[in-house]
Amino acid sequence: MREPKTLAEQINCLAQLTGAPDSFVIQVRELFSRKGILLDAHAGPYLQALEEAFKREESIRCTTQRARENIRRLQNSFNKIGEAYVKQLAELKKMRGAVSGHAKAKTQHSSEVKIPGGSHRSLVTPPQSDKMPMVPGPKDKQ
Repeated sequence: MREPKTLAEQINCLAQLTGAPDSFVIQVRELFSRKGILLDAHAGPYLQALEEAFKREESIRCTTQRARENIRRLQNSFNKIGEAYVKQLAELKKMRGAVSGHAKAKTQHSSEVKIPGGSHRSLVTPPQSDKMPMVPGPKDKQ
């Protein structure tokens, strides 16, 4: 394989090796053109800088791709956490409903009766006897 000699050939070669996007290749070419360096010029003095630029671009592209994948995985994890939270909340509400129903049933079986439409003071308790236990008096047999 023939080794590239011109800047244009070297840029094309590095672009193929690193998979650089066309937009980056165009920027590199324009940089040389703005500096008044012809793309037909010998690439020797610029080889190290070109290789470093293309390697950095490739590294940035790979890091960005990994970051995107990590963000996607995090989003999936957060979605799973959200779904688990919703399920737990539903279970909690279900359990509270069962406990509340049990408490209502227990209250209905107790001796207290609530008057509908009344306040918290409108409870009716079972009748109590007026007969007090007899306590022997001082002269009675103890």
